[in-house]
Amino acid sequence: MEYNVFSAMQADEPLARFKKQIVGKVHVVALNPFSGEPEKIILQGNKDGSYIEVWTEKALVFFERINKEHFNAGRLLKVKEVVKEPPSPNILTDEEIEVLLDGRKTKFFALQKRVGTFTDTAPVIRLLNRARDLDKSETMIKYLEETASELELARYEK
Repeated sequence: MEYNVFSAMQADEPLARFKKQIVGKVHVVALNPFSGEPEKIILQGNKDGSYIEVWTEKALVFFERINKEHFNAGRLLKVKEVVKEPPSPNILTDEEIEVLLDGRKTKFFALQKRVGTFTDTAPVIRLLNRARDLDKSETMIKYLEETASELELARYEK
């Protein structure tokens, strides 16, 4: 393996990306970027498992030639970018916490709306701890405690 390939895999974008276009699994053959040897790969699922990335010209030519039937049948498609999942609703910065808890900048309903999007207890606990530090109203603290409890119970009901 060349050092340039390994370096590109760490810092750069791949030379090409291919995505399976059918519901079922697609069996492809590609050059292993580390050994340079052909290897069989099964593309499956809708997320990361449905893509394959090619890092060198040699690997690109090999991949397109050996998997020509998949391209002709419409099972594989060369794509520009991998579709990334939207960011988690549970991400909450310190600045957002301050704005949500500052009654002058946002109303209690804005806090409720934002807290309603959370699917994990961590951001609610962070809000609750900061609300306690700021001596916020009993209503706000009680609401955050109840929401944290509901989210925690929901984890165990699944």
